[in-house]
Amino acid sequence: MLINWKWVSALSVASALAACGGGGDTTARGAIAVNMSNGYGAIVVNYTSQPEANSDVVDKCADDSGAGCAVILEFSGNGTCGSAAWAAGNGVWGVGSAGSKEVADSRALSQCIAKGGVSCEIPGWLETQCN
Repeated sequence: MLINWKWVSALSVASALAACGGGGDTTARGAIAVNMSNGYGAIVVNYTSQPEANSDVVDKCADDSGAGCAVILEFSGNGTCGSAAWAAGNGVWGVGSAGSKEVADSRALSQCIAKGGVSCEIPGWLETQCN
């Protein structure tokens, strides 16, 4: 039986890369965290790991607004946008994600209103929103 060593070598390299994390998922990930008591928050985009995005966004939110920040939205996919809408009058949040900033904003506003939010709006701190 003849063994094609080129194929064996290629499979060995591919297996080693997969085991070591090489050639892994390159999907961009993002997260939004907010401080429920004061409406401040943060967003991060273009991370390679969701846990890293979540950890960094909570830290960034806490730096800007104090303790008590929590992730309210995780989103992934190259070109995917995340958004949040807040009703300052009664503290209701809505979130949304989509392939464009405009649609993500619209979904967040719709969810905020559906949850009973009064005068829902996209907060000023929510700038860059897309992976």
